[in-house]
Amino acid sequence: MRPMARRAFLLLLPLAVTALGPGCASVRPPPRVSPEAAALPPGQRWLDHFRQDLLPFWDLPDAWGEPRGAFPTFRCNDGHLFDAAKPCRELASAPGWIGEARGREYVRMRSRQIYLYGVAFHLTGDPRYLALARDGVTWIREHALDRDTGSAASWFQGGAGGPPVLERTSQDLAYAGVGLAMYWYLTRDEAVLADLLKLKDHIFSAYWDERWGMLRWVAKDGHEEAGKQELVAQLDQVNAYLLLVTPLLPEPQRTAWRNDLSRLAHVIVDRYFAPEQHMFWGTIQDAAGRALGARHVDFGHSAKALWMIERIGRLTGDEALVAFASREAAPLLARAYLPETGSWGSRPRPDGTVDQGKEWWIYAELDQLSATLALADPSRARDLPKTYDFWLRHFVDHQHGEVWGWLGPQGEGGRGLKIFQWKSGYHSAEHALVAYLTTQALKGEPATLHFALPRRDAPVRPYLYSGRAERVEAAPLPGFPGREDVSVAFRDLR
Repeated sequence: MRPMARRAFLLLLPLAVTALGPGCASVRPPPRVSPEAAALPPGQRWLDHFRQDLLPFWDLPDAWGEPRGAFPTFRCNDGHLFDAAKPCRELASAPGWIGEARGREYVRMRSRQIYLYGVAFHLTGDPRYLALARDGVTWIREHALDRDTGSAASWFQGGAGGPPVLERTSQDLAYAGVGLAMYWYLTRDEAVLADLLKLKDHIFSAYWDERWGMLRWVAKDGHEEAGKQELVAQLDQVNAYLLLVTPLLPEPQRTAWRNDLSRLAHVIVDRYFAPEQHMFWGTIQDAAGRALGARHVDFGHSAKALWMIERIGRLTGDEALVAFASREAAPLLARAYLPETGSWGSRPRPDGTVDQGKEWWIYAELDQLSATLALADPSRARDLPKTYDFWLRHFVDHQHGEVWGWLGPQGEGGRGLKIFQWKSGYHSAEHALVAYLTTQALKGEPATLHFALPRRDAPVRPYLYSGRAERVEAAPLPGFPGREDVSVAFRDLR
C-alpha cells in the first residue's frame, strides 16, 4: 500500500517516550502476558475492524460534503445523503428530537468527522484521510469560528450560523474543538493551534463562573438555561481537546492547560460525584438532577468521567486522582456488566434495576475505561473478551459499515440511525483506536501510529497515553509539503 521507502532515524521524544534508532534495539525477554490479556482478540483485529467495519461508511463522496469538508450531519443508513423530497425510512420516521433538527448542519458533527479521518490516518498512514481531515478543518476555520471572540457557531441553517455567541453551550464549543485538536496532534499546524488556543481562552473566560467555581452551560445572563450546572460543561472540555493537546503544547500554555485540567478534575469529583451511587450526577442545579433516571445519570458519563480523571492524574502526577478513579471504577463496572450476555448495560433505573439496552457511546466508554485501567491492573480486562465480541458481532452494520446507535438487551434491533446530530464517527473511531493501543500493550506487542510531522524532533505521544518509542520511520507524505509520514511503534503504554 505504501510504495515509497521509509527511512529509519533517531527521534528524540522528550515529553513521553524515548526512541531507539537503528542498531540500538535492546534485547528484550519475551513479555509476560496475563491470562486476561491472552484472552483478548489480537490488536490486528481492531485495525481490521476500523478498515473493514467503520471506514466504508465514511469513505464515500456522500460523506465528504459539498464543498468537501462541509460534512453532512444527516445521512441514511446505507451512507447516502438525506433527501427531504424522498427521505429514507429511518430518517422519515426518526424520533421528534432528531426530525426537528434535520434542517440544520451541526458544527460539532463536522468536527467529530474530522476526528474520525484523523484516526484513519493515524492507524493507516493513508494521506487521503488526512486530506479529508484537513478539508474539514479548513471549513470550520473559514466558516464556523468567530475571529473577534474565538467562539464557534453551533449550527448552520439556511447558510446562517447560530445561536448568538453567548447562547452557545460550552459543550458545543468543546466539540467544535475536537477535530481541530486531533488535526493539530497529528500535524502540529501552527495556524490550527492558534485557533484552538483562542477557542479555549474564550470558553474559560466567558463561561467560567467564579461564584460557582465551574464552567457554565451558557454564558448569557438571563438566558433560559443560564442556571444549568452540567457535568458535560466541565467533562467534555477534557475529552474533546484538553487532554490530547496539553502534554504537547509549548510553554507557557502547557502549564496553564495542565492547571485547568487539574481544576476541572477536582470540580467533577468535588461537585458532581455521588459516593452512595459510585457514579456522577449529570446536573446539580436542583435536587431533581441528583437522582437515578435524571439527565445524564448513566454508565457512560460516569465511565468517561473516571477515565478522564485517571488520565489527568497520570499526566499531572496526582496519585490521589488515579487512586480515586481506579477505586470507583470497580463498583461502576461491576454494576454495568451483564454476565448473561457478556455485555454492558446503559444506566441504573430508579427501581435499582439496570437498563440492559445498549447505546453505542456508553458501551464504548465502558470498554475504554476497562482497557485503560487494565494497563496498570490486567485483571481489569477480564470482561473485555466478551464485551468486545458483543460489539463486533452486534453493533457493527456488516453491510454498509459503522455501528448502530442502539441495540436491545440481546443485541437485537440494530436498525437505528447511524448518523444524526449527536452521532458521527467520533466514538466508534476512538473505541477502535483505544482498543488497538491497549490490546497491543497488554499483549506486550508494539502499536504503530502515523503522524504528519514538520520536524523530526517534534514530541509525540500514543493518543491519551504515554509510552516508549521502539521504532521510528519516515516517508514522504503526498499532498502535504513540508511534512513527512512519521510512523512510530510504541511499547509500554501507561
